[in-house]
Amino acid sequence: ESLAQSYPQRAIQFVVATAPSGGTDAVGRLIAQKLSEALGQNVVVDNRPGASGSIGSALVAKAAPDGYALLVANVGHVAMNPAIARVPFDTLRDFTPVTLLASGPLILITHPSVPAKNVRELVALARSKPGRLNYSTGGSGTTSHFGMELFKSGTMTDIVHIPFKGIAPATVSLIAGEVDVMMNTTPPALPQVRAGRLRAIAMASLKRTTVAPDVPTLAESGLPGFDALNWYPFMAPTGTPKELIARLNTEAVKALNAPDVKEKLLAQGLIPAPMTPDELGRFIREDYERWEKVIKLANVKLN
Repeated sequence: ESLAQSYPQRAIQFVVATAPSGGTDAVGRLIAQKLSEALGQNVVVDNRPGASGSIGSALVAKAAPDGYALLVANVGHVAMNPAIARVPFDTLRDFTPVTLLASGPLILITHPSVPAKNVRELVALARSKPGRLNYSTGGSGTTSHFGMELFKSGTMTDIVHIPFKGIAPATVSLIAGEVDVMMNTTPPALPQVRAGRLRAIAMASLKRTTVAPDVPTLAESGLPGFDALNWYPFMAPTGTPKELIARLNTEAVKALNAPDVKEKLLAQGLIPAPMTPDELGRFIREDYERWEKVIKLANVKLN
């Protein structure tokens, strides 16, 4: 018990496995600030982008299990990319789950100049011009890449992948009209849709979301069962003492239940999703196995 009470004695490195801006960073910063207040020590956000989250994830996987190096990642880093690429960590073996922070569906968006207002029209357009439309992503092997490849395999369309170094430049490229379409996470996408700079085509979820109830789902637009949920786990290196994990879980769950955090997450199209460490462990394992199957079936390749 005394270990949890005396922790932390110094600043905590809070590794976010993406570039600044975008969903993972936004969620990480919200929680880091609250943890800092609750624990009475600096919780320093350390952005470690690159290799579809593998650089930041591996850094924490190999860190001392003492509660001073923690990870905020997303589904792409821990369940999608490891299913297809050789990564320098084992998602199921190298991390101790703390809690899920938030989740939200991917959203299929286009530049307003693209002459398609819905999924049916977009599919027809793509089929009429094979290899002529292109889509941007936050990089090869990221959530935005897998979501779009899944869409292409489900609709039998040929849309060309243009990878960027992060979701922010990929979104900017779509706003500028340099690319046609994108499967984005809601935090960078929804404000641009609301401002009229981008057009929302469909949510990649099984049911409509409360944050954009007027946007139809891919499941109701001719792709039954299409479910690409982006989720953000909070994890520590394997071997971190149980009492530290319990303390971090308690404080993170408190933060997620705080009205101001809830409000900020919902504004970005994300739902707070507190869990026990065991629940998160099961959740990661199930989604990891699901994506492994989905990615094999869709025959997704990293380019």
